[in-house]
Amino acid sequence: MAPDPLSGEDPRTIAELTELAGGLAHELRNPLSTLMINLKLLAEDLQDPAAAPQDVRRRALLRVGVLTQEAQRLQTLFDEFLQVSTPCQPQRQEVDVRAVLRRLALFVEPLARRDGIELRLDDDATPVRCLADENLLSRTLLNIALNGLQAMPEGGTLHLRARAEGDDVTIEFADTGVGILPEHRDRIFRPFFSTKPGGTGLGLSICNRIVRAHGGTLTFASTPGEGTTFTITLPS
Repeated sequence: MAPDPLSGEDPRTIAELTELAGGLAHELRNPLSTLMINLKLLAEDLQDPAAAPQDVRRRALLRVGVLTQEAQRLQTLFDEFLQVSTPCQPQRQEVDVRAVLRRLALFVEPLARRDGIELRLDDDATPVRCLADENLLSRTLLNIALNGLQAMPEGGTLHLRARAEGDDVTIEFADTGVGILPEHRDRIFRPFFSTKPGGTGLGLSICNRIVRAHGGTLTFASTPGEGTTFTITLPS
């Protein structure tokens, strides 16, 4: 596809930025509306001369709680939007992927146990190495692991494994959760698409972007009602 003759930009880039901007505007509408309504109600409560001071204080605290929650939601949205809209430039160094998975397992195991989920880690002393930005890789693996836990509200099993395959390193997260509906599969990595209440829909989009910046691929296979396996393939 040829560059735009006026701007010099690749039309695919323009289309992606337009989609991101439209998605951000859509996602901002609800929290901003909630903020404005609660600020208006808070002002009315504080100006009501007939209201008892204790009632005013109680209602004010409730309003402030809602305002704080929505402000945090906006902060999260903006932080994730910046991650998905700015250039991703990994600082590569040799990383033992199995060591990263061990640390990840230690971190998420209490969350898994709380929700009745068994965490399984295929591990041995043999390192599985690749050139990667360890911080970005760790963030990506954590996001996918948390998605797996959230996909199992009734409990289940999350299986983590990494292996070397020729010139590639493969990392897999297999859950026994609700699975992904066929009609959602084409949009699963699209910005602002989410099936989780309150989700920004940017997590998997960011993960996919980070993996692609490493020259790798992020794919999945899913059966509704049986579970999903996310697979990251990176050049070793």
